[in-house]
Parts: sequence; structure tokens; C-alpha cells
Amino acid sequence: MPAGTMQLALQFGGSTRFGSRLGAGRYGMGLPNSCLSQARRVDVESWTSPHNVWATYLDVDAIASGSLRGVPVPVRILPDHAGDLPACPSGTRVTLTRCDRLDFQTVRPQARRLRADLGRIFRQRLYDGGMIRVNGDLVDPFDPLFLREGSNLTGAEAYGPPLAYEVSASGGESARSLVTVRFSVLPIERWCGLPNSEKNRLGIAKAAGVSVLRAGREIDRGWYFMGSKRKENYDDWWRCEVAFTPELDEMFGVTHTKQTVNPRGDLSDILVPDVEQIARKLNAEVRRRYLSVRKGLDGPRSVSVAGQRDHLMQPISTRGAAVPDVRLRGSRLGYVIDETAAGALSFYVPSIVRDRIKVALNRDHNFYRKVYGPLLGAGSVDAARVLERLQLLLLAAARAECALRSGVEREIAEKLRRSWSNALTAFLD
Repeated sequence: MPAGTMQLALQFGGSTRFGSRLGAGRYGMGLPNSCLSQARRVDVESWTSPHNVWATYLDVDAIASGSLRGVPVPVRILPDHAGDLPACPSGTRVTLTRCDRLDFQTVRPQARRLRADLGRIFRQRLYDGGMIRVNGDLVDPFDPLFLREGSNLTGAEAYGPPLAYEVSASGGESARSLVTVRFSVLPIERWCGLPNSEKNRLGIAKAAGVSVLRAGREIDRGWYFMGSKRKENYDDWWRCEVAFTPELDEMFGVTHTKQTVNPRGDLSDILVPDVEQIARKLNAEVRRRYLSVRKGLDGPRSVSVAGQRDHLMQPISTRGAAVPDVRLRGSRLGYVIDETAAGALSFYVPSIVRDRIKVALNRDHNFYRKVYGPLLGAGSVDAARVLERLQLLLLAAARAECALRSGVEREIAEKLRRSWSNALTAFLD
């Protein structure tokens, strides 16, 4: 930005294109609002050439004390004092200090949350070739409809063709703008058996409703245009996206922060009849499919297969184990796979819990992130078959380790498991 534009950009309501409907910007509130909502000071450095760097700032404490009454006039920074500015011909750097409203107190979780939010909010820009980096790491797009590849799982199916509405902001016949509505249905049969913690982490559960996009940017998510239909748990298994152009800001009730909508009644009259009807159909379809899956679902099929074939092997003694010294009676053991992070260097940690062998998977391990996890949502292969074989591999290895009796054998097995996990990390890096 030129020096004059920098001073304008830090003023509340300052903009070179106030009221413009040609792009994402309009109100001139983005820079000061977003920065001071998280920190007490914001510094801006901008340059149109590497030798023409200018800087200015806003400081809440200085304003409160009366020592600062406006945005300071930008000052030129000599190249030797420009700090570690990027080696690019032009650009802008915004630095927040005295941050007092961040969600996390440490950098890594804050950066992870930021990448997730930016990937979802600006997904269309990222799909179109744009790039965002957080601490040097590229942000991947996240599609809440689970139709396009990104940091999300894929495998959802589009529900019918997109709906298109030509709407006039003034209510007349002239200057009509387009509103598009899309629906998708998640693969219940494949994802239904995931642990609740995984469904939450992957954005499957607790994310029902409509994603509202203005000029390709998500500005709100919520239970919009559903009429009298109430939200139910089954509604987690389908998604809706409503996209519109800035000409319809008033009809959607877009606020100056462009982070919420409050649709007008005339817009609801247009969209609600179709959206509510489709939402009820999707809810009924999901309910039918979900109940059908749950009737025969008792964990992954691999767990059932392992339990049925356990009697073919020598029974395991718990002598010396961290459970009562008893012989596990009966013809076979049960099995369970827990996808809660194991909190260890190993990819998995086995244990005996009553009459079951429990396998705790480590979600932070490379093998989970790059092989096991992606198979849960793979669409181009027979994921159920491949996943079953992979789970049987894990269950067999877990049973072999649990069958060891002496402390020496168990120590060797643990070393082998750690070595195997380390080798997987190395090979998959």
C-alpha cells in the first residue's frame, strides 16, 4: 500500500472502495477491527518496492491515555532497519503485540486453529489457486460439504443439482443477482462407526446447517432457511451451502464485520420453501440409512472377524500382567480398536481389558495420518475391504504381543514395537 492508503486502512471505516460491490471488501473495517479484537497494539509495514518501506500503528493503551488521537502518519523505514521483511517486490506485514484475547496461550494450537478456520473460510480462493501460509505452512482448503479434496475427508455425494435463484435486491425485475444452493450427503455407511471424538475432530459431528458464502468467502454458518424444521442429530449427516454476490448484502443482512447474516423476510420467502423441504427429505433418508447400518453394527467387521477366529490360537494367560492373575476362560477373546490418541511414540499400544484385547491407536503417528486415517474416507478404492485387512494386521500383532509371558519377552516386544513405529515414521516422511 502507498503511505496514504496505510493511514486510511487503519481508520475504522476507512476504505478506498467504500460501498463497492465488486469484491470481498466494502466497509473499511477489516484491518482495525480484526487486529484490535485480538491485541492491544497493531503495527503495519507496507512497501511498493524493497527500498520504499513505510510503517504506522494503532495502540489501544495510547488511545486510552490520550497520547494518541489518530492514526500516526506513516514513517519511512530505512532498508537497514526494515527487519526481516519478506524478499518480495511489494507487500504488507501486520504485527499484533500485547495479545490479550487469543483462544490459546501457545503458538502451535493457535496456528492449528487458525489454519483450520482460514482453510474453511477462504476455501474457494484456495481451490482457485490462492495461497495462505501460517508460520510458513501452507493452508489447505477445507470443504464442509466433503465433496472436494482438502484437509477434510472426501466421499460425500451431491444431493441433486444445485438450485439457482435470480434475486433482485430492490424487489423489482432489474439488476437481478444469483443465489445458488447446494446439498451433499455424507457416507453414513463408512463413517458411522468412527468414534465420537474422531467425528468431532474431522468436522462430521456438531456441524449441521448451512454454510453461507459471500463472494466466495464463508461469512457465517448456522441453521438458516429451515423454516419450522428443528435441528436433530441425524442432520449431522448432510450439508448445505448458500452462495451469493455482494449486490444482495442487504437481503442477507450482512453486518459490517462480514461474519454474520440476518436474512430479510423476502429472501426467506424465496429460499425457505425449497430448503426446508429438501432438509426434511435428507433427514428422513439419513435416518433410514443410519438405522439400517446400526442394526448390524458392532464395531468394525475386522473386530468381529478377529473375535470369531481367536479360538484357533492358544489361550492367553494373564499371569504377570496388570490384571488379576486368572486364566482367560472361554473359547475366544474379544477385540476393540480405540482411535483415541495413544499418547506414545508407538503407532499402537495393546492391552487386555477384562476379556478383550484393546488396541489404542496413536493419531499423531505418521502411519495413522498418511495411511490409516485417509483410508477412512477414501473414495477411489474399496476402503472397507482395505481397512478390514489393515485392522486385522493390527489385531494379530497386538494378540501376539499380549501372549508373551515373561518380563524379558515383553520388554523385547516393546522395543520391537517402538523400533517398528520409528521405522514407519522414517519411511513415510
